[in-house]
Amino acid sequence: MLFDVYSEKLQQKRRKTRRAFLMSVVLHVVVIALTGLSYVRWSRTMLSADPLVEEAIIVSTVKRFHMSSERKRSMSKRRPVSSKAVQITKQNAAQPMNSARPVTTGESTIAFGTEADLPMAETLLSENATEKPEWKSIAIANPQSPTITPITEKLQEQSETIEQSPEKAPLPVDRDGIMGEVLEEIAESVADSEDKSAVDIVFLLDISGSMIDNIRAVGRQLNAMVTVFEEKGVDFTLGIVIFRYLERDTIIHPQTRDSDRYKRLLTTHVVAAAGDERAHNAIIKAIRRVEFREGANRRFILVTDEASKGSYKLLDVLRQCQQNQITVDVIGINHTTHRALTSKTGGLWYPIPIQE
Repeated sequence: MLFDVYSEKLQQKRRKTRRAFLMSVVLHVVVIALTGLSYVRWSRTMLSADPLVEEAIIVSTVKRFHMSSERKRSMSKRRPVSSKAVQITKQNAAQPMNSARPVTTGESTIAFGTEADLPMAETLLSENATEKPEWKSIAIANPQSPTITPITEKLQEQSETIEQSPEKAPLPVDRDGIMGEVLEEIAESVADSEDKSAVDIVFLLDISGSMIDNIRAVGRQLNAMVTVFEEKGVDFTLGIVIFRYLERDTIIHPQTRDSDRYKRLLTTHVVAAAGDERAHNAIIKAIRRVEFREGANRRFILVTDEASKGSYKLLDVLRQCQQNQITVDVIGINHTTHRALTSKTGGLWYPIPIQE
């Protein structure tokens, strides 16, 4: 009897324990399910950034120029923000970040490179600029009375320095001679090429203030190129594209065989413009706007004393030149952009005359 009573109590305890364990399991399952549903409902994955946004974040260069620089650079003016734009920005700020749509870009979007960035200032403020200087006394041994030289000796010394100063001054650069030799070599390379068909030559000239003397030298030496073409029977046309920073400064003059016309233009009518040079934009515009003859070879001659840059990347410019079968010769500086334009298109590079 006692054993039976004890076994019944033991079984009742086991049943209660099983019920409690099953209830705890069910409650845990319910809590986990509710937590998972709430996470799925309220959490959203962050949208991936647009390539243009990523590129804007990656750019870390600072566009500024040194206050002591002699070159004046034009800076774009900030447009006033209207009240409607302020309201729109406030409305966008009030919306949650997760509801923002990703920015989509089309194929026609132009990727603006960072080749036109202005150089950083070379001078830095020293950390100890506020410290007071330490004055030290200098011991002078055996002080002597000043010697007085006669006036005649001073005049002789001054005359000697005046006679020696012209010898130390740098000699003037023979721009006409250098430009004439360069244009003759380019003309001979065109005439000696395997393809003996017609050629359309376009001069892309930087009209900055430091380039006026070189531009006039090009105008005076155009006959050197024309003479080589006439002697070797080359069917040619000449065109002029002058460029600067602004779009209206890029002016395209049509192709012609009248070299005297462009000689007068470059030597008397070209005026220097302000702003930064954008050679890449000038090349792209010339490819699109110049009326080339059908079947004629196309040759650009870039004349500038600055590294080529612009709103188009160098790779895009090279790709356009290769697709349109354009050879680029450069009369410029020893820079990677100038070397790339000539080496990738099969052109020639020459140093531009610069006064040292």
